[in-house]
Amino acid sequence: KQRAAGMDSDEFAFNAAGKGAADDFHGELSLPKQSYEWEDKYKPRKPRFFNRVKTGYAWNKYNQTHFDHDNPPPKRVQGYKFNIFYPDLIDKTKAPTYYVEKDPASSETVILRFHAGPPYEDIAFKIVNCEWNLSQNFGFRVVFDRGVLQLYFNFKRHRYRR
Repeated sequence: KQRAAGMDSDEFAFNAAGKGAADDFHGELSLPKQSYEWEDKYKPRKPRFFNRVKTGYAWNKYNQTHFDHDNPPPKRVQGYKFNIFYPDLIDKTKAPTYYVEKDPASSETVILRFHAGPPYEDIAFKIVNCEWNLSQNFGFRVVFDRGVLQLYFNFKRHRYRR
């Protein structure tokens, strides 16, 4: 459903393994190989996912005075949409969870890890380290329905005050 909706002009796909180095690295992380108690019964596999990054301009007072629409400021990440598919989850009563972990390599990024249980391995993404806006009115959404975990969030915008 999300894929059919198409991309907005301020969104781009976030579905491949991470590219770049250091702070420019964003995307899926390869986690170290783990062994699970349930490995003998079920073959561990990665869940499928379809993710998006919302980017845009911050039109704060500084940018308004130094930039215009013909010469815009640099784009910045404003939020993320994660859709992770768990169609064959063994225990359907337990919803998958997510954890935000500190990135040992950089203070500008964090690691967002998703954990579901058998037969799925954990999956992790490196994202920008900003404060999340947890209000539903500003796009925050965490829903696990029909085998799909949706985590949508935007970052808080800080207003300049004298």
